[in-house]
Amino acid sequence: MSDPSPEELVEAVAHLIRDQLEQGTSVDLPTLGTFSVEHRPSQTTEDGARLPPRNAITFTPADAASSDQ
Repeated sequence: MSDPSPEELVEAVAHLIRDQLEQGTSVDLPTLGTFSVEHRPSQTTEDGARLPPRNAITFTPADAASSDQ
């Protein structure tokens, strides 16, 4: 069995993150940040169109000061 390519590793990590977010679990990547899902309520645009409620993926960067340690 050969070592996975960098592209395969990135795809595997992305798949793991996506699976956890679909289950409602936040994903913390030390020194990088945290991925989580936030519910966004329905909204009305300036032209009166109504946008349905949705779940949005958010990313919060890790504190730069803590990465200096």
